[in-house]
Amino acid sequence: MDTIINYISAHPSVITLLVIFVVIILLYFIFKQFIKLLLIVLFILMAVGGYHYFKEPDKTAERIKQSIDTFQAGTDEITNKCKNFYRDTKELFNEGEKVPGDINRLLQDSNEKAGK
Repeated sequence: MDTIINYISAHPSVITLLVIFVVIILLYFIFKQFIKLLLIVLFILMAVGGYHYFKEPDKTAERIKQSIDTFQAGTDEITNKCKNFYRDTKELFNEGEKVPGDINRLLQDSNEKAGK
């Protein structure tokens, strides 16, 4: 045990590499399913891209540009919808906070009219 401690104190880079290795292993086990999914999606995209490249190599660059533009437009649209949803939800929440006070005022007015 003393020899291990002496070796680690003499070579601090070993402990640094060991810590990095352990962190990478932990991250791998945490994100293992995501890594598998990412590799499968990447493989499918490469297969589809290869098929289209071999089918019509002249139009491949144009199709890639069109796909990127379509993806960018979809992303922008989703972002705008999320922003509008957040804004509308915030306004609705602010209006919802006023409702109990309005109901209390209506109840007090009805009690006064009823003579209570």
